[in-house]
Parts: sequence; C-alpha cells; structure tokens
Amino acid sequence: MSESVPTETAPVRLPPSLTRNPQLRYCEPYYYPYRTNVKARWIGRQILEVISTEFRDRSVEYYKHALESGVTTVNGKPAKPDLVLKNGDRIENTVHRHEPPITKSPVLVLHKDEARQFIVISKPGSVPVHATGRYFKHTVLELLKSDHGITAYSVNRLDRLTSGLMILATTGKASTGLAQEFIKGHVKKEYLARVRGKFPEEEQTVDQSLLTVDRQMGLVICTPDGKDAKTIFKRMFYDAERDQSVVHCRSDEAGDAHQIRVHLQYLGYPIVNDPLYGDPRVWGPTIGKGGVDLTPDADEDHHTSAGPDDEASTLSSQLARMRGEDPIYLSREAREVISKLRRQKDEAEDWAKWSEVMYRTKQATQETSEGESLVESRLFLNLSGKNRTMFVELATTYDGGSSSTSCQTPSPVLQFASVPPGFCPQCHIPLAPDPAVEALFIYLHAWRYTTEVWGEFSTPL
Repeated sequence: MSESVPTETAPVRLPPSLTRNPQLRYCEPYYYPYRTNVKARWIGRQILEVISTEFRDRSVEYYKHALESGVTTVNGKPAKPDLVLKNGDRIENTVHRHEPPITKSPVLVLHKDEARQFIVISKPGSVPVHATGRYFKHTVLELLKSDHGITAYSVNRLDRLTSGLMILATTGKASTGLAQEFIKGHVKKEYLARVRGKFPEEEQTVDQSLLTVDRQMGLVICTPDGKDAKTIFKRMFYDAERDQSVVHCRSDEAGDAHQIRVHLQYLGYPIVNDPLYGDPRVWGPTIGKGGVDLTPDADEDHHTSAGPDDEASTLSSQLARMRGEDPIYLSREAREVISKLRRQKDEAEDWAKWSEVMYRTKQATQETSEGESLVESRLFLNLSGKNRTMFVELATTYDGGSSSTSCQTPSPVLQFASVPPGFCPQCHIPLAPDPAVEALFIYLHAWRYTTEVWGEFSTPL
C-alpha cells in the first residue's frame, strides 16, 4: 500500500531489556506515511475488509481500532471501518512504524555481473524481499542499499521465512529480462528442506494444483481448481534420532507461493518448524496429508473462510472480486483450519490485542478559551500475554491538530500522562516482545538456480 519513504525523526531509545537480544537486528521506530490510490480490486469494498485481507501483519481487531481512532483518511477525511471505497479515492495513513527485529545473519552478495546488470545473493530467513506489512528497512532491497550500497530490483519471490539464493537485477531494464526467465519457467530451482519423519528413499513427484484460500493468513492448499504446480523430491539423509529427513526439492516450472511447503505437507512430511503447514494442533494427527477437501458438506449452507467476526465470512466474495471469478465455497474442514490458524495468530499477538484495551470511564472533552480540546480518560489494560492489570491516567491536549507531546506527528491514539513500561514513549502503543530466534525462519533453503541464459549459481551449505 505504500508509495512513500520514511520520515526521519529523533530515534526512540527503548529499554535494553526489550531490545537487546544479541542474535537479533533491530530498527529504531520512525514515522512512516502511507499514501496510495484505490486499486481496482478494492472498489466497492469496505476499507476494514481491504486492509485486513491485503495487509496480514496484524489482527482484524487492531485494524478496526486504528480506523476508529481516525488514523486513516480517504480524500482528506477520516475513514471509519465501514467506509466503502470508490474509484479514484486517495488513502493516506501516517503511523509510528515499529519494524519487527530480524536475525543478525547478513545478506550475502555472492556474485556481481556488472556487464549483464545482476547480482546473486544469499538471503537469511526472517527477512522479506521487499516492503510489506510492518517491514520496510528490514527488507532485502533496503538492506542491500544500507549495507552494500546496491540498488536492486527483485524478479522472483522467496518467502520471508525461507533462506537462500536470489538473483536480482541492478537496473530496471535488466529486471524485465530476468523476470521473464522465471515467469516462463526457464530457471531450474533446487531447494533443501528438513522434514518430519522418514521420507521415502525413492524419488517422489507431486503435481497437485495450488490455490490461495485465505489472503489474510496467506494459506495455500492443493485443489484441482488451482494453479498447476509440480515438485520433485529426493531424500538425501535421514536422522533416526530426531526422526527427521533432509530432502532435495526441485521445480523446473515457474512455481507458486508456498509450493514446496504445501506439496511436502500433501505427502505427509511437512517442514519441521513450519508454523503454517506443520502444526498438528491445526491440521490434526496427519498434519494435512493428502490435502484438504474443499467440497462443502451436503447438509450445510455454503460458507467461506472463517472471518473476523464469525466462523463463516465473506471471503468468497472477496476472492471473486479480486480474481473476477465465481465465489469459492469451503468445507467445514477447511474453515476450521483457517479459524484455528487465525486464533493462533491472535493469541501470539496478545501484546497488541486492541480488543482488550478498553476505556472504562467517560471521556470529557472541554473547549478552553484558547480553543484547545482537553481529553481525559482512564485506560484499563488487561494484557493476557503478560498476566497483568493496571489503571493508567491519560491526558492529551490537541490544538488545531497538533499534539502537546513531543511527537513531530500527533498520535491519533490517546496519550499517557506518564508512559508505563512496555509502551512506546512516542506513540504510546504496546511494544512487542522479542520473537524467539528459531521462530523467524523455517528449514527451507533455496540452494541452486540453473538457467541457460544466466548460468548456474548456488549458495554455500
């Protein structure tokens, strides 16, 4: 959604206990203006629906609270959650951006070809390729600028959690030719994965088509109605003590998002630490082996994906609008999987679950003789992730749209009279706890790419 660059402000120094894991790389919070025109697939949809499905980095409750707080404007006017977007609308939103930390592993430049204007890199797990969600400075493209002085253009995707080889263009002109090599399936891609169980010794081929059934979770499943995909697997090593296998994965076609992860799950050997496709609490004891049947039960009404407010929402109409196709109806099994994944995500984000931030006393707004508006309230916090309850006094003065706090951009969220531990001293939102390092990557590594035009490249193992 972003078409802007960060606005530099004085860095916010957070308490060392919140920010100083030596295995992580941090980015100081900064103000960031989002500005974009409404895209064709957003027309006729409520803004909350668009934001919660297009940008999946936070819960629906968070986005709803943010919109009700007035942080977003459409054509210069505050946009409420139920505002329906029209063609030509201009969306603007300035936030105090808190980028999640990434691992300390650097982006390695393995090869430079100045004549043909491309580079080959090894991407660490935890780092997205380009700006998305809460990530901007902590992306491959921005880290190449800041750490190596290289401006690059991405021509293929690699999931944030996946590590390994990438080929990037160094000019816009070169990116067109490179991208066509990937789009046409001319690049032979080889990956290495660590999976659960003893993978069969003989070569396995999966040619199940893939379809994204939930944009908010990014969930992909095997279904005949999806995009053609083919992956070939060969076991390289089996660790009997851990009951895990190292598998060589090969795709000679253009491929699709999560292709290897979903095809391994389909075979019954999901990636060991895959949070989306490898959790038996979500998928059951078989962990999704054989795929998920999308066919709705004959004795129930047609439903779509589990939604923000109930178990059957309007995902089918969302997908239909985005794809120009008929609605996709889901079985009870598919809806339950999506519902469990969303609940897991919300539970993991209890630190910022705005549904648990409630204003307990009446707000009193008084106009003073100077035209200032004084807002006072009492905030009740019950953050289940930290098992604590506290009362905090709030006092914020707005004067013609400017805040009495030290922020260069006024916060739309009510300000604390004194900031308690665990909250940002500038924008006053709850600070996220550091993620576990092992949760920032999965055991899937892009090892080698081969193409007749550009040659063969591989990463060190």
